[in-house]
Amino acid sequence: MSYKQILFDVSDQIATITLNRPERLNAFTYVLAAEMLDVLKRVDEDDNLRVTIVTGAGRGFCAGMDLSTGESTFDTSAEPTSPEDEAERRTPVDDILSVLLNLRKPVIVAVNGPAVGVGLTMILPMDIRIAAESARFGMVFVRRGVIPELASPWFLPRIVGVSKAAELMYTGRIINAREALECGLVSRVVPDAELMPAARELASEIASKAAPVSVALTKHMLWKFLAMDDFEKVEEINHTYFAWTGLQPDCHEGIKAFLEKRAPQWKMKVSKDMPEFFPLT
Repeated sequence: MSYKQILFDVSDQIATITLNRPERLNAFTYVLAAEMLDVLKRVDEDDNLRVTIVTGAGRGFCAGMDLSTGESTFDTSAEPTSPEDEAERRTPVDDILSVLLNLRKPVIVAVNGPAVGVGLTMILPMDIRIAAESARFGMVFVRRGVIPELASPWFLPRIVGVSKAAELMYTGRIINAREALECGLVSRVVPDAELMPAARELASEIASKAAPVSVALTKHMLWKFLAMDDFEKVEEINHTYFAWTGLQPDCHEGIKAFLEKRAPQWKMKVSKDMPEFFPLT
């Protein structure tokens, strides 16, 4: 399938999605969102792919919503101005969160420049964020007269803490990569030229060394447990999944490979070998 606003590449069990509107600093559109979601779902269904990297073309990651339509940009009641505009509004952008939170494979974000507005909020539900030294981050919504979206007032405090989240959301100021690292918004900062090699090295480590079904279950628990406040239920679910994995072929292979000092050969597939009781609620 060909795409208009993203690039899609596959290599060594790693999928790479590149937001591809460099002339607009990859400003967000509904077409871009639909294409990104389509690729993420394709990766999730392909047992030959283990990890996804998301990055931006050119000198920016995503400069936020494309404001070229002017004052009506966020007016959902406004009449479409063209057939293209009408088509964009039918894009399932509301599915972004549900798609991201139900993915079974990790998503690594390689932030290569400005990531502001929706360029920031859409990566909060992604798993691992690393940044180039030139990266910049901003929750600029209040400076545009709107509010943070994509459940970011829920995600951001859980990532950086309530006080820092309040500071970033109330002021809308832009922070640099080092400040993002200090508050935990990203897990590492690397020189610009080392960003994609670092992202690929991390993705390769997951793809080659981690059992895919184990990763899928761990990812599911990580995000699910963030929204749970019943510790006993959390432990019950955790224990049930752990007991199940301990009986599976990949567990036997993982132990055997460790003892024999060799790389593991994982046999289980995310598409067909998840527990029959998955997901537990």
